Amino acid sequence: MSTSEGSAEPQIRVFPDPESLARHAARVLAEEIRDTTSTRGECVAALPGGTTPQEALELLAGEAEVDWARTVVLPGDERMVERSDPQSNEGMLRRALVDRIQGDRPMVLSWGIEPGLGPETISQRFEAKLLGVVPYVDGRPQLDILALGMGADGHTASLFPGRTYPREAVILATQNPDGQRRLSLGPLVLRWARHTHFLVDGAAKAATLAQVVRGAYDPIRWPAQLVARNSPSCEIWCDAAAASRLAERAS
Repeated sequence: MSTSEGSAEPQIRVFPDPESLARHAARVLAEEIRDTTSTRGECVAALPGGTTPQEALELLAGEAEVDWARTVVLPGDERMVERSDPQSNEGMLRRALVDRIQGDRPMVLSWGIEPGLGPETISQRFEAKLLGVVPYVDGRPQLDILALGMGADGHTASLFPGRTYPREAVILATQNPDGQRRLSLGPLVLRWARHTHFLVDGAAKAATLAQVVRGAYDPIRWPAQLVARNSPSCEIWCDAAAASRLAERAS
């Protein structure tokens, strides 16, 4: 581990409640998509699943003057379920965002979960698709936008506590502690996006957020630190409840 590992400091933005957090997220994500499609000609955005980001994605669908036709969206991680399953992140992304957009819609880069295909095969196929659309900067694949949630256990995407993850991994086949098989963007992609944002709300995540942001660097215990403490440009958007312990001295 280099001496600079884990030394980056994410910016913190605190909002009074989850609703104002969602409005801010939708507005800023729309601005970043507009700027990227204007300057680069297209935009590749990895967006989160879960309950916290859903309202933000629904609001994003209504933002004006977004060039969705030149935008690629993808879930940052996925469960080993078909997109028709209620647990599918792709299914949520389509319902909350894509299906609500009026006019041209973005391309959805699907993980391609199919019966009979194992996680290793799906990972390899998805990696090839992702590397076919994402730009390379300094020899590394770089998402234009990465938005993530964070669990109360400190996981993000499908990187869970208690494991190490290869820094050069683009895609990983992982497993929830409950045994559910998952697929996830790997550290090489998660740590290198042009714009990185965490959406975190609720008092249940307050102690964890304090550790992720201000605690000792221990990404095996707090996988969200892999991203929050190593990204060149990371902002954490949280509500007041989630931010309530940031002023304490984390251990």
